Amino acid sequence: MRLLAASDLDQTLVFSSRSAQADPAGLVPVEEYRDATISWVTPGAWSVLADLVASGGFVPVTTRTPEQYARIRWPQEPPRYAVCANGGVVLVDGVPDADWDTAVRERLRASAPLADVVAVLTRLARELLAVVPGSQEPSVREVPGLFGYVVLREGQREALEGPRLGDLTARFDAWGYAVSLQGRKLYAVPRPLTKSAAVAEVVTRCGAEGFVAAGDSLLDVDLLLAAQSARRPRHGELLRTGWQDPGVELTDAAGAAAGEEIARWLLARTAG
Repeated sequence: MRLLAASDLDQTLVFSSRSAQADPAGLVPVEEYRDATISWVTPGAWSVLADLVASGGFVPVTTRTPEQYARIRWPQEPPRYAVCANGGVVLVDGVPDADWDTAVRERLRASAPLADVVAVLTRLARELLAVVPGSQEPSVREVPGLFGYVVLREGQREALEGPRLGDLTARFDAWGYAVSLQGRKLYAVPRPLTKSAAVAEVVTRCGAEGFVAAGDSLLDVDLLLAAQSARRPRHGELLRTGWQDPGVELTDAAGAAAGEEIARWLLARTAG
């Protein structure tokens, strides 16, 4: 079988009003939350995504939980396989795969307790609330048994970036956790929990020869490096932190236009 196309979603294929770098009025809405549209793609990307999904070889790969992923609207029936929770969940026809869940839990047994990580994130949230006058309390959330994250409020990202983020990254690194700051969300994810491992499982099940990939964040690095070829958008965490690799190409465009460029590239690399 040909190569699969594995791609991150947020800020790689789908975009918020802030990250799209375009007027949402000219974009196609793909996600509703609490009676409001919160994610879009370009009309061109919407058309290409229809072909990608129809090919049967497209695998969305996201740090979203399955419930958050289910909010995404596709041009037709959703892809058969999807990777959620940064590789912690493999969906098959919308249902979490029990065998993969067992394998992941075994892999994470050696990681530092998630409760300890969440406790540190909770203290960080209180600190940010105190140092940003008038801000709302950050929301600390846990994907049970997998990882924790913080939803930052207005003004708190700026207070987090710099020494505070560096110290937190060093501390979690010693515990075997990776830190990623994406938009308003700060993630702390066990290093054994990877997108690439989950995609490799899907590749095996599909009998594919491998996969090509796209992503914009530090949590996508393992996926990009494991792919036969890869692309990253001209925006996002990887660009901001200066990460680069000779085998990972940078798009010409930024924002939602980069998402369309990536969608066309994925389809071209997996067609046939």
